Amino acid sequence: MKTKTKQLGVLLLMLFIFPLILTYEINSNHEHKTNIINPKTSGTYVGIWIDDTLTTNGTSWGNWTWARSQPWCTDGDGTKENPYIIKDSTFIPAGPSDCLSIYHSRKYFIVSNCTSKDIPVGTFSGIKLNNVTNANIIDNHAYNNSYGIYLDDCYYNNISGNSVNNNSLGIYLYFCDNNTVSGNTANYNVDGLYLEESNDNTVTGNTANGNSQNGIYSYFCDYNNITGNAINNNGDSGLDIEDNCDNNIISGNTVNNNTYNGIYIYDDCNYNTISNNIINGMGTQDFGISLHWYSLNNTIINNIANYNEEIGIEIYDYCENTTVSNNIVSYNGINGIGIYDFSDNNILTKNVLYNNTIGVYIDNGDNNTFYKNAFGKNGLHALDGGIDNKWNTSIIGNYWDNHTGPDLSPQDGIVDNPYMFIDGPAGSIDFLPIAEDDAPRITINSPLTGRRFSTAPSFNVEIIDVALYEMWYTLDGGLNNYTFRINGTINQAAWDALSNGSVTIRFYARDVLGNVAFEEVTIIKGVSADKLDPGIVAAIIVSVIGGIILAALVILVKKGKISLEKIKEFSFKRK
Repeated sequence: MKTKTKQLGVLLLMLFIFPLILTYEINSNHEHKTNIINPKTSGTYVGIWIDDTLTTNGTSWGNWTWARSQPWCTDGDGTKENPYIIKDSTFIPAGPSDCLSIYHSRKYFIVSNCTSKDIPVGTFSGIKLNNVTNANIIDNHAYNNSYGIYLDDCYYNNISGNSVNNNSLGIYLYFCDNNTVSGNTANYNVDGLYLEESNDNTVTGNTANGNSQNGIYSYFCDYNNITGNAINNNGDSGLDIEDNCDNNIISGNTVNNNTYNGIYIYDDCNYNTISNNIINGMGTQDFGISLHWYSLNNTIINNIANYNEEIGIEIYDYCENTTVSNNIVSYNGINGIGIYDFSDNNILTKNVLYNNTIGVYIDNGDNNTFYKNAFGKNGLHALDGGIDNKWNTSIIGNYWDNHTGPDLSPQDGIVDNPYMFIDGPAGSIDFLPIAEDDAPRITINSPLTGRRFSTAPSFNVEIIDVALYEMWYTLDGGLNNYTFRINGTINQAAWDALSNGSVTIRFYARDVLGNVAFEEVTIIKGVSADKLDPGIVAAIIVSVIGGIILAALVILVKKGKISLEKIKEFSFKRK
């Protein structure tokens, strides 16, 4: 009897340990499969050309079957699950030629961590793709070429994490649609990123600094998303959109200290949205945002355009039906917002014009409408040289820091007397100027008090003030402040620097008169219950199932429904 009990105990112990071992092996195998296979070799190769329509091959050119036999192609069969891989190699030109070129390919492939460089003369590329889909060009280096990376007639490719410096053009897309260009560094070229007749592309998270002409240039391009790029210190414009570029989204870019324009929209470019960009001149950039020459129905919203030598936002030469809304435009050398040369029928609302030489200047634009704008500390708030421009709607006008009261009869938020200090020959008047309404009002909708977060939480605050100028938050009592224009996510690096436990987030707002208000919320930094490691969760699940099986076996053995011999036979049986 003791022997049987001992055998049962050993068997049950093994059955208990088995699920844990199984879980460990599952996790180990999963981790192993995610490792990238080491390359067979690396080296320097001259003038490689892959053309998947070729039926004969040479020493440096051929189709993908030929390429797979070469030492620089380390893996793959061209499927999505198992792409060809070209990596860890250096490609140089065979005289005036491309370093690495791939033509007429529909196979899946990756070019990674390769260097292509030093084309002596001619218009050739470090990496060139022609009529290609399904390519991943990632983490490569291309320099001293005419084109760093050149895509011609290419669709559904990913160009990511590459360094393309000191070329004529860093990355060039020509007749290319539905590609992603992300996280690349394109510095010290003539133009950093150049798009020509290319549509529906995503250009995001790139750095294009110190190029002799433009950081990003777009020509005859529609429906592109140009977002979250750093475009600074370029010799002409940071971002130049020209000639029939329609329906593009230009959002969340940092465009500082370029020579002429931060963002330049020129020549029949319509229905574009320019939003949430930071465009600071830093004392050298002439114009923050310039809309020019028959560009219609564009939206300029939620941008910051400060410290430009001449104008923060310019609307120039027959640009009509533009909406300019919720922008902060301050410390600009000539005008905050300038309207010139027959730019008519534009709407400007909820903008803050602060500390400019002239807040709004109208040369000869007509039938423009201004309301709910806030004018503070400008040398001259407004000058109107146009015809029939309207400085209020039927219910509200603008806020002028030199005309904030009285508001007595009736007390309705409107100053009792019109604002009659708009300079210029038009003799314009704001008949419904907005009265001062004290400090901003702040409501924190999220995060909620007492909630626990392992990573930086998102936030949603509502701030109401007709003359709102600046918003920021702090996590450390004001030692470090983080400005924001729209709701978003708390700075992750600042969050990571905090110790676990209670964290107080204080949100601030300031209006153009200097009134400051704040509200705060206290949350908890720590691991949430929903952040458990998937491997731990799997181990728990498998162990629970194993425990249920063990309990069932014990009951069956005790009741004589199954013998130890049967359990042993089942447990240790091998196929």
